[in-house]
Amino acid sequence: MKTIVISGGGTAGHINPALSIARYLKEAGWQVHFIGNRNSLEERLINLAGYPFHKINVQKLYRRFTFSHIKFPFLLIYSVIRSIFILKKIKPSIYLGTGGFVCGPAGLAAHLMNIPIYLQEQNSFPGMTTRSLAKWSRIIFLGNRKAADYLNNSMTKYCGNPINPVLLQSPIPIDQAELKLDPTKKKIFLMGGSQGSLMLNSILEDIVEDLLGRGLELIWQTGNYSYQKFQDKFGERKGIYLFAYSDNIAALYNICDLVIARAGAITLAELEYLKKPAILVPLPTAAANHQLYNAQESAEKGEAEIIEQKNLTPVLLLKKVIFMMENIKEYQLNFGETRHQHSARDIAAVLNDLEEK
Repeated sequence: MKTIVISGGGTAGHINPALSIARYLKEAGWQVHFIGNRNSLEERLINLAGYPFHKINVQKLYRRFTFSHIKFPFLLIYSVIRSIFILKKIKPSIYLGTGGFVCGPAGLAAHLMNIPIYLQEQNSFPGMTTRSLAKWSRIIFLGNRKAADYLNNSMTKYCGNPINPVLLQSPIPIDQAELKLDPTKKKIFLMGGSQGSLMLNSILEDIVEDLLGRGLELIWQTGNYSYQKFQDKFGERKGIYLFAYSDNIAALYNICDLVIARAGAITLAELEYLKKPAILVPLPTAAANHQLYNAQESAEKGEAEIIEQKNLTPVLLLKKVIFMMENIKEYQLNFGETRHQHSARDIAAVLNDLEEK
């Protein structure tokens, strides 16, 4: 049986693409194993998906001084050695890394054992792990074309970013009246990510009355931490649907006209696939400021507008919302065809074909 080891973690943006690709490889007859950090998000999600999960213990390299740096080299060496033992036991045909610091030790171990290395990079500016492993990689599958500019000496292939398979299915219909929404009105969807964004929530709070007064409605994902605060203040207001987290995100996407969000690569892939214009506020603390690079690529295509967090004010956000809503059809026309919906399938097909040769 053909066998692959996949490593990717730290955030869902690295894990979910790995799981999407794994699903197609499994259907093609591959045995799929994962290497990831113990007690991590990847351990939980991969165990839920039912794949064999092999634990290492590696620490990320923080971009500010911390005493945790003292442990970093020791944990890195241990994790590389541990990965070598795992790979010797599994004997995979190939290794695939989908980003995050956990990929570093597993990828280095694969290189030391002469196992062919492939990478999938979601962001417009490649992460540190991708840049470190690029020189040994046979192909780097790109989610954004601009990433090739930073990987000049590597073989790259643009395949788009694997998006949540749920978005490719018919969503569970939503009764907008039950959500206190009017189907005839334009809607703004604020997404703060799975944990919500206190910054975005607080800025939106200040312009709620202005937006409602202009005949707009709000779909507002607050995250768990601040849900109760905003529910107490706005929960009974008609024209606002507040929630902490939803499993029916596809249906909410479908009824909105404009999105306010961070600029994670997978979020932008979803917006591009669904052709939803957005106001993007890149997370300034993201590694190497990669969300800003992601947002700039979307803005250059005419699909989005950017407000850097340091410049974000209620007045500026309101101004951007009004302008984009007045010109929403022009923004919608800027969306072209994407490959995101077929990305996981296409990457799996390339890996399968290469192995068969």
